[in-house]
Amino acid sequence: MSAQLHSRPTTLTPVKVQAPGKINVHLGVGGSGDDGYHELATVFQALNLHETLTLIPGGSSSIVVGGRYGDDEVPQDETNVARRAINHLIASLEGERDVDVLRDLDIVIDKQVPVAGGMGGGSADAAAALCGAAHLIGGVDDAVLHDCAVDVGADVAFLLRGGTAIGCGRGEKLSPVLTRGQFHWVMATSARQLSTPAIYSRFDELIPNPEPAEVPAEVLTALAAGDPDTLATAAGNDLTDAAVSALPELAEVMEAGRDAGALLPLISGSGPTIGFLARDAHHALDLAVLLQATRGVKEALRTTGPAPGAHVVSQN
Repeated sequence: MSAQLHSRPTTLTPVKVQAPGKINVHLGVGGSGDDGYHELATVFQALNLHETLTLIPGGSSSIVVGGRYGDDEVPQDETNVARRAINHLIASLEGERDVDVLRDLDIVIDKQVPVAGGMGGGSADAAAALCGAAHLIGGVDDAVLHDCAVDVGADVAFLLRGGTAIGCGRGEKLSPVLTRGQFHWVMATSARQLSTPAIYSRFDELIPNPEPAEVPAEVLTALAAGDPDTLATAAGNDLTDAAVSALPELAEVMEAGRDAGALLPLISGSGPTIGFLARDAHHALDLAVLLQATRGVKEALRTTGPAPGAHVVSQN
């Protein structure tokens, strides 16, 4: 699908954009390459927990962060990932397109995806920023947006697309995955954080010579059939032991979820958020109530996947 919208004129009207969080339904991790990055074979699924950005042209380049997870941990300067994404787009198009409207954008972020939890909240901000910026200048080719997304972060390209997809390389080489129906998840967040580089370093210590990363065929079959029971037997995360060794209470939370009837406890990305797969909405509600009372769980959030990728929701 092309992102070119050449019939739309450049506009100074504010634009509101949403982008989803994500879970890694499966995460296979191989060895690291010369660039220091590990070869991944993952299955992303976009979740119906959204970041909402409003881009306001003609401002003072301010960034305002609010919402459920809007706190002091989110940068409000040039290091903010949404601002960096827009700057990458400006650099990519400068000299070929009129990008002046993007230079002084005010960015208002309504954060509804947990911060630093392995659910891609920052990447969703970047994806939303790229989508909204492209809209403001009349459209940008998909390949350009993809390259900008990869420059900002490995998950950003997927969150532009949404749905369910296999991600290879660092996660940026995407192939869509056929998915039937909805999958119900309870995302259990932690009051503590984990460093992604530290988790990968721990993985290297635990598994110095990993097998090449791959996605089991059974995972894809379960997704295509809309079968959470089969998915629960096939999916996994190769970073689980590394994450648990860094934060042992994760094992207790995973066991509590199993005891409460979860089909599968699955650390999302490098953690510490754990996704618990449920059979249906009623099962998810019961799980959320039990997990909310579990030691080591900050919040138990019910959600579903797959969800759409970054998209414009209104233009004021």
